[in-house]
Amino acid sequence: MQPNLIFQAVVSKLEQFQPLSKHLQDALLPLLSELRVPKGQILIRSGERSSRLWFLYEGFAREISHDEASERTTWFFSPNDFLFAYPSFFSQLPAFRDIEIISDSILVELSFRNLILMRRDFEELVGLVDVARDYCEMERARFVSMRDALSAQDRYDRYYADHKQLFNFAKHKDIANLLGIKADGLRRYNH
Repeated sequence: MQPNLIFQAVVSKLEQFQPLSKHLQDALLPLLSELRVPKGQILIRSGERSSRLWFLYEGFAREISHDEASERTTWFFSPNDFLFAYPSFFSQLPAFRDIEIISDSILVELSFRNLILMRRDFEELVGLVDVARDYCEMERARFVSMRDALSAQDRYDRYYADHKQLFNFAKHKDIANLLGIKADGLRRYNH
């Protein structure tokens, strides 16, 4: 993959929130690192402080919560998503969920330190980060609202329509877990 295409994907995602000046783009490029991450790797574990923000260029990941003796999938990340220990990356508190890569993936990485330095030098980045973070939180709130309001069949249908490719990589029991559907009953919702 060409670094220019990957960098352009990051810029395109950020410009969904607000336009970026050429000066900011030029300063951002040398601070980004491309990573190839194999399936099964944990990016961050619960209890660790996250020092990195990632952009998922290619692949899929899941967020995992540990409740007493059980593990629960709380979110899936798809291409063009930002991955961060929610919400602890921005507060620099220990993460309370793991992030696991579930398919061989290409990520773009930015350190928290470089993000803070850039926020100091580029006032436009302050608002951009806030808008992007709010958007991610709004997506989560919208998902919870959908999950609470719809029947199991409707939850499955809507999620499948929006995330068809994910079903090729994620374990169906993890998707069922996220949707609040019994894992052994997920097959009945398939079309």
